Amino acid sequence: MKQPIKIVYNWIGPRGPIWNTEIPNVISLAASQEGSKATSSFWWADDIWHKIFNAKSPQDAFKKHEPIFELHPACLIDDRDVFIYPFSLAWRVNMRNYFLADNGLLEFSHTQNHIIHQVRCGKGFFLIDLSAEAFVQDGQLKAMHSYFSHLKIPMGKIIYLTGCMNADVIYEKFCQRHGIPNDVLQRMNIISYPVSQQGFAQSLNSLPESHYATYDTEKVPEKLFLSWNRRFRRHRTTLALAMEKWGLVDRSYVSMGLTDPESNMEKFENTVDLFRDPALEISSEDVTRFIKKLPLVLDGETNIAQMCGDFNNATRQWYQNSLVSIVTETNYDLQELTLTEKSFKPLKEKHPFIIVGVPGALRAFRNLGFKTFGEFWNETYDEIEDPRLRMKEIVNTLREIARWDENKILDFKRKVNPILHHNFELLKKDLSLTVAETITNIIKSRYNL
Repeated sequence: MKQPIKIVYNWIGPRGPIWNTEIPNVISLAASQEGSKATSSFWWADDIWHKIFNAKSPQDAFKKHEPIFELHPACLIDDRDVFIYPFSLAWRVNMRNYFLADNGLLEFSHTQNHIIHQVRCGKGFFLIDLSAEAFVQDGQLKAMHSYFSHLKIPMGKIIYLTGCMNADVIYEKFCQRHGIPNDVLQRMNIISYPVSQQGFAQSLNSLPESHYATYDTEKVPEKLFLSWNRRFRRHRTTLALAMEKWGLVDRSYVSMGLTDPESNMEKFENTVDLFRDPALEISSEDVTRFIKKLPLVLDGETNIAQMCGDFNNATRQWYQNSLVSIVTETNYDLQELTLTEKSFKPLKEKHPFIIVGVPGALRAFRNLGFKTFGEFWNETYDEIEDPRLRMKEIVNTLREIARWDENKILDFKRKVNPILHHNFELLKKDLSLTVAETITNIIKSRYNL
């Protein structure tokens, strides 16, 4: 590449840029100048430059000697520059609010007119980062298309990072339904990015090997399964009751509240629907017996950041004393496939896993290079579209594992060890480098760089 791609910000301080999404405030100025950090959950800092474009020298990963990306002030951009103007969106804000006509993202952030013009007519791109969520529903995609169309900005100048792992399939169907031609100017560039993986990679690479998890192939654990559940979701409720029916709760580590931690008005019993999955044969007696056990508390942690990352390995004891993780992902009966921190935590702890999520979750893992466990149990549930049939097959898999005797458990642990080692080593490789390369290829192909 003859010239680096410029990563453009309005405000750049000694410790890096201030996000373009809002005009600077006292907190963001202090963070950029002094490196101070706010503990408020209502303030976000832009990390796109550090997370993707300046992380671990992307030019080294691409085997290039010249720089790939260059931090650059917005005021100096002209029509010769190939650039990306990034926006990091706050995940707790209703996404559609960012794309209201005449009162959306560009207006609220006071994006300079010459930047808008160079994206519209020149060689600039807007990067929208919402990789913490899987926001690719029809209404959300329609809002984005409507907003940028109103501003006469080609959708091909939009790069959208999302945590949805099947976003390309969903977006293709969206475009077909709405008659959007398969043209580089009329369709945005949508990239799946499981951003949670990066946090684990950075943490593992900063630690000495003595802090890494170990896997004892000669120990029969006290419990079969480990299942962390915080917020209520229908599939988590259903799975927990099915485990209760077959006597698996008492043989497992399971966390589950009596009330939802984010809404004391939402009680577990209100999430129960015995008629939803009749094939599971869950009875009212099973429900009553399980509710009497609530709340089921493991570590008692309430800090969300700590629960998501577990970077101090506080939960390691539960992984080391159980056989298989049951990962109850955020989405189950929706089309948006998520691989959140829940799916990556077992990899960090060298723990086999079963994912209770959207069809194709295991396939998405394998597409990232990770290995799953079809050699040891039936993983065909991952391709079952019907959520009821998929849950029944998952429960059947749990029941089959529950029949293993000690000899089979030890044989499994010895044979599965190479897979766990492979997944752990791959987890240490930051996927943001792949995202940076994908973005680079999009821009290079557009302008023959």
